[in-house]
Amino acid sequence: MKQIDYKRYTDDELLDVERHINQVAFPERYKQLQDEIKRRQALGIFNVPPELPPKELNNTYWRNNEIIFEFTSISKSWRITFIATYLLVNIAILAWIIPNYYVSPLHSLHQYTTTIDDVDCRKDSVENEKTGEISDYYDIVISAYPNTFIAPNIHYSKCQHIASTLTTQADVSIWQQDGLIHQLKINQQMLLSYDYMKSKVREFRTRGLTVYFFILFALGLLSFKSLYNAFYPGTFKQAYRQFFE
Repeated sequence: MKQIDYKRYTDDELLDVERHINQVAFPERYKQLQDEIKRRQALGIFNVPPELPPKELNNTYWRNNEIIFEFTSISKSWRITFIATYLLVNIAILAWIIPNYYVSPLHSLHQYTTTIDDVDCRKDSVENEKTGEISDYYDIVISAYPNTFIAPNIHYSKCQHIASTLTTQADVSIWQQDGLIHQLKINQQMLLSYDYMKSKVREFRTRGLTVYFFILFALGLLSFKSLYNAFYPGTFKQAYRQFFE
């Protein structure tokens, strides 16, 4: 049998052989391997990480796979660029999200008087992507050529009542923005008040936007160490480097 000089193996290579060697088929090699490991352990030169319990091992896996920019050998201008890019991404996302939560006051809305061509109480089913729960919403849809106006998220009974009250060729006054009804009157009779519709309009415009706040939060968690390093280079290092150095 060909002799193997395990003394020329690195510590990691010895461990790899120990994990894969067939002890039954190669008992002599296995004994030589164990003798070399014990020899290095006795001399205190067997530098391998200690075994970790499953939970800690799993945590170490994620730490070892973190992407951390240490910025120890990168110029200050690149660190500033990284910080600026991070801030700009957050500002851009927030600048797109936050305006949707703002509902214009009644006095700034255009009062549109028109004749109805068609009116319908329309059911809209929306599935929650996280829970799978399906929610039903009822919208008043008013067609007045060439425009279409929507009063979203109306209670079912109110939606049915308005649809039966409004008839084709009736003249209505609509306070609207981007096709969303903020207030609705017919012959001075208030069908949908601004106070009632304000929260409905906000809910409609922000539907599905919550996920972007989670994205920003996750981005902050993933970038925190790199961002901190951009101010104080080398504070956080890749876990696998800290582990083996």
